[in-house]
Amino acid sequence: MIPFLLQTLTFATPVLLAALGAVFAERAGVVNIGLEGLLLVGALVAVLVSAATGQPYLGVLVAALVAAALAGVFAVFAIGMKRDQVIVGTTINFLALGGTGVFYRAIKSTGEVKTLPVLFGDGSTAIHGVTLLGLLLIPLAQWLLYRTRLGVMVRSAGEKPQAVAAAGVFVNRLRTVTILATGALCGIGGAALSIGIGNTFTEEMTSGRGFIALAVVVFGRWNPLGVLTAALLFAAADVWQTRLQADGKLHIPYPIFLALPYVLTLLALAIRGAKVKPPAHLGEPFEQG
Repeated sequence: MIPFLLQTLTFATPVLLAALGAVFAERAGVVNIGLEGLLLVGALVAVLVSAATGQPYLGVLVAALVAAALAGVFAVFAIGMKRDQVIVGTTINFLALGGTGVFYRAIKSTGEVKTLPVLFGDGSTAIHGVTLLGLLLIPLAQWLLYRTRLGVMVRSAGEKPQAVAAAGVFVNRLRTVTILATGALCGIGGAALSIGIGNTFTEEMTSGRGFIALAVVVFGRWNPLGVLTAALLFAAADVWQTRLQADGKLHIPYPIFLALPYVLTLLALAIRGAKVKPPAHLGEPFEQG
């Protein structure tokens, strides 16, 4: 049981970090469906930097910065220029999906990829520092969102942006900060996937985790603790299907196993998503008066 729980924590890390950033962005009124692309860019950058320098944590840092920069591009178009947020996010995903593959093939590193040091556990049950970071960020995010003035401003920016602006807050500036933070967390999440769970980069290796993170935010009702629960449920299903495949006792085509966590996520979203209420002004541009 303990190995299963440890592996679940490790597998949950990329989705948890991406979803945690999305909680703040969506609470502030911005929907960014480009999480998949941001995760993918983070995964690639972490591998390249780790192989070039032999410093995996430097890879995590650079991955966070590069993904935050890409999120900044989203902010320029979606917040600054008030373009449709869904279209801009989709463009980010397409750019990342195509660009990472081309870039990786063009400059493929020959250096040895250094994976994140193991804190405890072994093999597939190993826990590294990024997983620990993700868990520590949950209570911090809960405190920030519900116990601080910053949290009040973020939540109000998504519910009543006019009222926040009337109080002297620059709503679009606040929304941009949440988007940049989302990008940084996605970059770290991508690094957790490529040099934490694995030790290499492969094209489309995120396998829809960015979209799962968006579903996790809804399932978790835009609450960090709820997001943690939802991310663990998805990861547990992923670990379960992996173990069922390895066991080999069930003679079922492997695509069915691979689809299991996604099907469970869709079912959970269909059941719980119908009962949740998103921030009132989610996805709507704001013009500061």
